[in-house]
Amino acid sequence: MKTVLISLITLLFIGDNNLTGRWESIPAPNGNITGVVFKKDNTFEGYVNKKPFVTGKYTLEGDVLTFTDNGCDGAEGVYKINFYSGNDSLRFQPVNDTCSRRKAGMSRLVMGRVK
Repeated sequence: MKTVLISLITLLFIGDNNLTGRWESIPAPNGNITGVVFKKDNTFEGYVNKKPFVTGKYTLEGDVLTFTDNGCDGAEGVYKINFYSGNDSLRFQPVNDTCSRRKAGMSRLVMGRVK
């Protein structure tokens, strides 16, 4: 019985990662809150003040996030994710991103998990 229960629990969590879920920034000086929802199907949706502004697909290998979105003319972004505070907060460290606008925004972005 224990083996069956352990196997079932293991199957439920295969493919899940620390990134899946809703993340938001603290309010910026102008009051804007940036957020993103990383879904289990490897898609994401980004928003500012609850208004969608970007969608895309991602992969996460270890702590390296690779993604493409509907901005930056389809340029791929690669970032190292630094999780901290018990995996409830994160920062993005650029590895390779030719989109300077996106790179500048993500490099200073700090997000917390929304529970």
